[in-house]
Amino acid sequence: MSGQSAKEDRDYILEYKSMDLSNLQRDSLLDVPIDNVSRDEAVAAILDMIEKKSGPRHILFLDPLKLMRIRRSKKLGFIADQAHMILADGGGLQWAARKLCIQLRERIPMIATIMDLVRLAARKDLTIYLLGSRMEVLERVFFNLQRSFPGVRIIGRQEGYFNKDREVLVKEALRKSSPDLIFLGLGFPLQEIWIRDNWQYLSNAVVIGVDGAFDVLSGKHRKAPDRVQLSGFAWLWRTLTRPFLVDRLFATVGFYVRVLWRSFRNKK
Repeated sequence: MSGQSAKEDRDYILEYKSMDLSNLQRDSLLDVPIDNVSRDEAVAAILDMIEKKSGPRHILFLDPLKLMRIRRSKKLGFIADQAHMILADGGGLQWAARKLCIQLRERIPMIATIMDLVRLAARKDLTIYLLGSRMEVLERVFFNLQRSFPGVRIIGRQEGYFNKDREVLVKEALRKSSPDLIFLGLGFPLQEIWIRDNWQYLSNAVVIGVDGAFDVLSGKHRKAPDRVQLSGFAWLWRTLTRPFLVDRLFATVGFYVRVLWRSFRNKK
């Protein structure tokens, strides 16, 4: 895994700090809020949250499937209220925004943004905690990040398959270590529910639900090719390469049908 970010080798920390974050825009897409920001603004806002240390902050990467589950389920409706920043990860959201006459500034890819944050953490001596997946996967992620970003402070890593006794120890470790960033890979919506139920143990951390990103960062799973990601069809690529996700295909098709119906109604 390369340590290169999309950014050039420049004083990007100063650039982040110089950004005006006072007028960041939030829109609504199919009745679910979404922060209409650029990738740079998202990273700058997360850095600002870390430095202010004003309690836990939750970052949600949104894709069409998550959006549909949030808007359909009363039990998951809290997620949109809980998240301090909701970022448009899935390319399908850009298509939906255009259909609904919303000028969505930029898609915010999860993996690339994680790499930006890890690079930033290495430069600013921020601390990171990895929670989720299996230990052998986390060890590989740890090795890859240490190799790509020498000196990055990953102060804890714990797999997500724990019993109640082990979970107590994990919570206490988080409370005592008080990391700046927690990458939480329990899968949606379990990770968002876990954040809600354990808010008091998260100190001032910025907690980012990373879904299956640990598998990608470890090299276990490949990302969709760049051309596929740019086209907005990464969800279809994942379904075709992992057929057990076929149920997600039907849910995502439902998203596209819903967008087209809402667009038709708006035109009428």
